Formats: sequence, C-alpha cells, structure tokens
Amino acid sequence: MDQGDAAVWAAALGIAGTLAGALGGALVQGRVIRRQVRDQEAADVRHRLREERQAAFAAVLDRCSEAEATFSPIVRARVQPSWDDDADHGELWAPTNAALKALQRAVTAVEITGPGPMADLASAIHYEVQAKANAMRLPAADLAQRVRMFGEHSTALEQAQRTFIREARTVLAAPVR
Repeated sequence: MDQGDAAVWAAALGIAGTLAGALGGALVQGRVIRRQVRDQEAADVRHRLREERQAAFAAVLDRCSEAEATFSPIVRARVQPSWDDDADHGELWAPTNAALKALQRAVTAVEITGPGPMADLASAIHYEVQAKANAMRLPAADLAQRVRMFGEHSTALEQAQRTFIREARTVLAAPVR
C-alpha cells in the first residue's frame, strides 16, 4: 500500500466516522426529543387532571351550599301549625329536588375524575344533604323528632365537608399519577 492509498483509506475512514458520529448523534437527539415530548405531554395531562379535579371538588361544595339554601322555606313551612302532611307540597320541594340532582351530578363528576376515595367522600356529602332534606320531608316524624334529625344530619354534613376539603387539599397538592 502506498501513501496515496493510505490517504484515501484515511479519508474514507474519516468520512465514515463523521457520518457514523452524525447519525449516532441524530439518533440520540431524536430519542431525547421524543422523551421530552412524552414528558411534556404527561405533565400537561397531569395539569389538566388536577384542574378538572379542582373544578369537580369545588362543584360538590357549591352544589351542597345551594341545596342547603333551599331548606329554609321548607323548615319555615314545616314549623307552621297549619302544615298538612297529606297536602301536595311539590312546589315547595321543587328547588330542593333540583338542587339535590345538581349535587348528584357534581358527585358523578368527582367519581369520573377521581380518585376513588374523593368520590366516596363526595357521596357522603350527598347522602347527608339528602338525609337532612328527608328529615323535613318524612311525614311520620313529629316536629321535635324532625328538628333533632335535621340537626344531627347538619352536624354530620359539616364533618363530611371538613373531611372532603382536607382530603381535596391533599389530593390537589400531591403529584398526579
């Protein structure tokens, strides 16, 4: 092999090395970029889920407050001596029934966005609001018994709300998986 052949071989190997290095670098860079895109997509999904959960959690508390606000006219009517259990009180109960349905939809949103324990806590809030309403709805109980049941469910509802809020803070502060 003479010097000319050696120079050609050296140049060829140099070009091949440069091409291999460039190709290898491009492959590594492509992998890095794909990983960055996947990581960013995952971060975006976690962020959206956190926002959806926050909205769902807030909706449960808002619908609960709205449902409770409908109880005042019912309580005022029930304590009147002229109250008749056998009369049709559909118009009086219509706002409460609508608010309870809205609360159930909010609970369903928490069931969809999760996590499961938050759905259980949201269901507990719905249960207590429903029970509180039923304390005034049930015709069999006397007024004193209704008031006692209403108060018991009010206390249980306050506790359910406190637990829900505490756990919501924990869920929203934790990284979403």
